Amino acid sequence: RGFTIPNEELFFEGGVDPYFKAVANIVFKLDEENETNVELEEAYGLTTSLPWNLQGKVGQYLSEFGRINQQHPHAWDFVDQPLVIGHMFGPEGLRNPGARLSWLLPTPFYSELYGSVQNSQGGTAYSFRNEEDPPFGRAAIERRVTGLGDMLYVPRYVASFDLTDSQTLVVGTSAALGPNASGTSTYTQIVGGDLYWKWKPA
Repeated sequence: RGFTIPNEELFFEGGVDPYFKAVANIVFKLDEENETNVELEEAYGLTTSLPWNLQGKVGQYLSEFGRINQQHPHAWDFVDQPLVIGHMFGPEGLRNPGARLSWLLPTPFYSELYGSVQNSQGGTAYSFRNEEDPPFGRAAIERRVTGLGDMLYVPRYVASFDLTDSQTLVVGTSAALGPNASGTSTYTQIVGGDLYWKWKPA
């Protein structure tokens, strides 16, 4: 089939001032006709010095659902996206403009709580207000934002424990809650858990 570049990603990161840093991921894609498409995958500001172990993020970003969704394709352990992520969140993963606040809890082990509020529309909110390509064969309707109940909410909690000097266990739980485009009062609720064990010989 010849040569192609299906996905070329440019990553930018820099300190804006002592309180914020800015991050952007811009993707260039070549289609089958060798036409270039440009996609703004992520572009957000991240706080660096909030009190009480808080951190804020605002912009367009991959939602912190599980361990895989916030990873870019080049960081996957396999060539393909995991089936459950693709089925629930679509080929682009779950990402949209919004704001996120996280809190690093004062515990003797790593423990962090995240809360995101994002737009719930479009192909990057695949199981929610996605009128372009609705999943599961359902008919889509136009559903506008009339209040906070029409937003997408993504809470996550993650904790990490050192079992030994060479073994670490990371446990997490996530949810994605928001309206979908199959009716005027229909909602999608996705809940997941993740477990990660790492062994690194001393």
